[in-house]
Amino acid sequence: MRLLFLATVVKEHHEATVGVDLANQLHVAGVQSHFVIDSYNEQQVAAAGHPATVVSPAMDDDIRDVLRRVVGKFRPDAIVLSDYVAHWVAFTYAYRTDPWCVEEFGLPIIPMDLYELANTDFDLEILGRTVRADDRILSMPAHLRPVPVARPEPGPGPGDDRALPYRLSRTIGPASAAERKRIRGPLGLSDDERLLVVPTMDWQQLISAKGDRITRELGSRVPELIAGYLGQLPERTRFLLLGPDWEAFRRLPPERTHLVPSYTPAEHDDWVRAADGVMAFHLPSPALERSVFADVPGLYAVNGIEVERGAGRAVLTDALGGVSPRVAAWLDAFPLTLPEFHLWPLRWNSIYRPLYDGNPFAEAVAHAEILDEPSVVGRLEELLYDGAARDRLAAARDGYRRQIDALPDTVEVFAEAARRSGLKGPS
Repeated sequence: MRLLFLATVVKEHHEATVGVDLANQLHVAGVQSHFVIDSYNEQQVAAAGHPATVVSPAMDDDIRDVLRRVVGKFRPDAIVLSDYVAHWVAFTYAYRTDPWCVEEFGLPIIPMDLYELANTDFDLEILGRTVRADDRILSMPAHLRPVPVARPEPGPGPGDDRALPYRLSRTIGPASAAERKRIRGPLGLSDDERLLVVPTMDWQQLISAKGDRITRELGSRVPELIAGYLGQLPERTRFLLLGPDWEAFRRLPPERTHLVPSYTPAEHDDWVRAADGVMAFHLPSPALERSVFADVPGLYAVNGIEVERGAGRAVLTDALGGVSPRVAAWLDAFPLTLPEFHLWPLRWNSIYRPLYDGNPFAEAVAHAEILDEPSVVGRLEELLYDGAARDRLAAARDGYRRQIDALPDTVEVFAEAARRSGLKGPS
């Protein structure tokens, strides 16, 4: 069997990572895969040993012509959308092309559904404007759902009977003492210091500079809040900031702050494995997902409280029982209504809120409201330094991993997706 994976999102690793993982798992069953990818992921796909065609919104060729050439040469049996939502967004907004031009080839299309879309309203926020993604996936015969972050079992929602959860491969595990020493050595960490990994992504900085006003305000001001929280952690804490350089993070103690602006997915996983904790203030977070398998405690802090301008103290006192002076001052300076947000600096609340609500993944990591300063700082300190808290999180991660291990073999799951799509699947 030959599969053509489409992973065309610009400057983002996650979509390609999930696709490469599936292609790797299917390779043992004789499946050959070819990728159509952004140049940002060229090294990643090449390192996995899969051929690829690189595309860009700036290229002279129309992406439809590129796909025609690839299909004509590679002759795939099916097309896999390596993240249905990302495919729709990339084709619609980056390439300004009908996402369903891929149907002209008459091939089965198998979408990867990372967000349990049957349980959402398909509303996305694109640069301050709410748009509704195409819900064509609901009529497709099979949806592949990688776990994590999707639930190990399909939900009761309409259309969920087409969902096929499958296990992301366990290619990452806890670092041995020797590996920790190798990875942490260049940072000069002493034995009693703790390493906290805080990831952001290139596209977040790009969109923070070029987005609408609310996106720009969130992009510039939320790192100020995070830097203030991190600065309160014990002096034995080192910060490893994966991703672009945010001005607010320059206020952290330079002797304890390490910036890694560019890295490969393998290097990313190494940093997570060698960490003592991971913090994310956006979802989804590949680092947070990988931390579960690396057996490293993690925390996510997103905003579930909308605050009208000037109403911060009253709203947070009602919602959280109080507001810290730092957060109160930050809210006073925020020039607009502060929205709820999950995919900072975008919102995407109607997609991610139902995905994480009641999801066992959310039990395997810690959570705090981003405006609750004592909670964020306290939980970070617990997951880095409190043995009892670390043990509780470790037990939760172990239970979640056991749920994932109980899933059928991924080749079997894909074979069922292929069968439902009218193909004879791999064996």
